[in-house]
Amino acid sequence: MTEGEVPRPATPALATGAVGIVYDRTVLGAALNDLRARDYRIAAFDCRRWSNPLEAGQELGNALGMPESLPRTIPVVGSYVQELARSDEPFGDLRLRMAVVLGVFDDFLGRHRADALVLLDELAQASRMALLFHHRILVLVQSDDPALDVVAVPTTVITDRQAFRSSLWTRGQR
Repeated sequence: MTEGEVPRPATPALATGAVGIVYDRTVLGAALNDLRARDYRIAAFDCRRWSNPLEAGQELGNALGMPESLPRTIPVVGSYVQELARSDEPFGDLRLRMAVVLGVFDDFLGRHRADALVLLDELAQASRMALLFHHRILVLVQSDDPALDVVAVPTTVITDRQAFRSSLWTRGQR
């Protein structure tokens, strides 16, 4: 930026901890292949199966390796993932190169809006926290509803594989 130039607004991207929203399942499949090729641990969930927020917390906690002593509620799962994000483990630890994929999230959002937004907010905070400690926790939301817009959480729409790659790696190298 030069003197007198108006600063450009920051655009949310996966590289800055935004939640990625994917409407096309083939794009999601290609993005997951890219992540697997880079040794990311992928925790994928079908949100249609969650009949209530407690069931969501149970499945998330189990998949993310939460200790049995912790209650499996959405806020506690979020706190646990944030603790992982702040871990002292070295960069490259596979627990800290993770993608959380929430499939058909619009279904859960439609049935349990407040809890779904808390979940997204908790995961987005963990994603941003991980960046501070040179770790990666990505959050990808798959929606069948192209009108899905979550105003409360920074999001970026991923329209194709190249948009995914540039949102994640190109911007992260600046």
